[in-house]
Amino acid sequence: MKKIIKFTSITIWIIISRAYDVYATWQFTPDLSKEANPLVSIFGLNWGPLLFIIIGLLLYTFYALYINTFKIFDLLPAEKGLKFSEFMTYVYLGKKDSWLSILYKFPKDKRRLNYLMGYWLSRALVFAGIVSTIMWMLINYTDFYYPKFHKTAVLYSILVIGALIIWIDFYKKLYKKY
Repeated sequence: MKKIIKFTSITIWIIISRAYDVYATWQFTPDLSKEANPLVSIFGLNWGPLLFIIIGLLLYTFYALYINTFKIFDLLPAEKGLKFSEFMTYVYLGKKDSWLSILYKFPKDKRRLNYLMGYWLSRALVFAGIVSTIMWMLINYTDFYYPKFHKTAVLYSILVIGALIIWIDFYKKLYKKY
């Protein structure tokens, strides 16, 4: 029952926060001329392709979260005594490798990738939902935040740092079990 509540609450929050982000974006910049999302600002996507990609990402996240929540997958290495960097690499790739390989390689085992992404992507989207909701509330309900304090680089730095903290915390918890 606890797993069902966790899965449901994470899924509902992600849906609500992403829907609010889309709604607030539509209200703020219906033509997306002020949108900071790189899919729009760099690649020039309009609403149709943007929503298609967002929905696809969400569906994959929910699938991967389901796997992470309800399926069992042993990530831990059998070999004892690994340093934290070696442990992180093993958990991610399923084999020993340079810790830098985490930055440019993907696990060959799709089950491992889906299991890890179920944790990491869902938590990163929960965090992004909190950040974007606060951002939109500041834009819509205060006079001091936008445009003076609203900076794209700061916002994306917060999102990336938060996601990295979630990722490292996940590995630290697993390392304690190990």
